[in-house]
Amino acid sequence: MSAHDESNSSSAESKAASDAADGVRKAFAALPFEQKITTLLCVELDMLGNVVDTVVSAASRAADEIAEAFSCNTQAESGPVNSQATPI
Repeated sequence: MSAHDESNSSSAESKAASDAADGVRKAFAALPFEQKITTLLCVELDMLGNVVDTVVSAASRAADEIAEAFSCNTQAESGPVNSQATPI
């Protein structure tokens, strides 16, 4: 695919996205005021849910990494376990 073809493809995708956004704007403008407020609140709550999910996932990954780091340090400090050792 040449650079010219990629540019045309990108232009077509950009135009399609712009047309879709215009359609959403027109549909939103046609809504009654109360429904506009309800729609905006629903969008905001959806976005808030995505943010909470992202924060919880990041915190969970951080906690897992910290736990893994401590478990590696504990194992390294105690040395390898020798299952062949005889009791005294």
